[in-house]
Amino acid sequence: MKSLNSHPTWMEIDGAALRHNLAEVRRRVRRGVKIIASVKANAYGHGIQPVARVLVDAGVDMLATGSFAEACALRDAGVTTPVLLLAGALPAAMGSVLARGLIPTVYDLDGARAVSQAASSISSIFVKVDCGLGRVGVALDQAAALLDDIADLPNVQVQGLYTHVSFIDSRGMAYSQERLALFYDLLGSLKAAGVDIPITQALASSALLMGWRDDCTAVCPGHILFGLSSVAPELTDLAPFRPILRAIKSRVIQVRDHSSGPDMGAGAYHLNRRQRRTAVAPCGMNDGYRAAVGEHEAQVLHFGRELRVIGVSLEHLTVEVPDDVEIAAGDELVVVAGDGPVALTVAAGRQGQRPIEAMMTFSARMPAIIVESQ
Repeated sequence: MKSLNSHPTWMEIDGAALRHNLAEVRRRVRRGVKIIASVKANAYGHGIQPVARVLVDAGVDMLATGSFAEACALRDAGVTTPVLLLAGALPAAMGSVLARGLIPTVYDLDGARAVSQAASSISSIFVKVDCGLGRVGVALDQAAALLDDIADLPNVQVQGLYTHVSFIDSRGMAYSQERLALFYDLLGSLKAAGVDIPITQALASSALLMGWRDDCTAVCPGHILFGLSSVAPELTDLAPFRPILRAIKSRVIQVRDHSSGPDMGAGAYHLNRRQRRTAVAPCGMNDGYRAAVGEHEAQVLHFGRELRVIGVSLEHLTVEVPDDVEIAAGDELVVVAGDGPVALTVAAGRQGQRPIEAMMTFSARMPAIIVESQ
């Protein structure tokens, strides 16, 4: 990760907004339901270590990520909260997963056997069921048989059984409702057969945004914890969840006066220049910044004043500076603002991306710092 001194570009995360969003999730579920906070994909681009610290301090029950490296980063940061490793590890890796105190997900007997062989005592696992998304998991009609086979293995205890359905539009929502009903039927038949699984989970961000509830013992929110919508606006809006991205900022490293030439419109970065001065900050494509597409123009903020972006390269962002603006090396530029007095989107609209896609372009490319809003 780049140093703030040697490469002054960083991301500010609103800790108060993150805690607010977690509290809103709690408000939407029954008392006693566990919150398994999804911090996969570097906490949806917001920085897994600082985000996890806030969530742990706020009392989240578990964390979940699909990356072994990210799970290890949590342990290296001193996070002792239970961490669920979402489906993604090969059987040969189960020894390493257990050694770091992680809870593995399995979806076949090979994975469960690998855990049993690697464990020196009874170890907890989660089993993932694919009830219709079509991605990872044991098929719905094979889940009961897999649980029976796992029950015969030594050193393995099924602590959790979960599934994942997500939807964006009304068609996907109807399908998800239909498939979730089948998952709940599975849970009912297992309970009737005397199979006791402490943690069951089906609902995630899309369902929670729509106000759905069920009888499972846990939920696993992701997008909404970060103030990102997982459904189309026509289904519901994101309120009252708040964006936790406060800003992406950089500092000016040089101010240039081009009054002696080349002329405006001459070529290179002067082609679209309308002012005699420019300023440069170290926030380029390598940092996740992308040039505007189509007819969009991009701006940055300098003490609340918009400055027009005229060039984006691998390592640098170049803006033009009007004559009435006092600017110097070291001055702060707001490159992207999630919320603020001047509305700038999360770089998404001008880049032809969804907000989550824009966050992925910035992910892990700069330090993420927790700040507190009022």
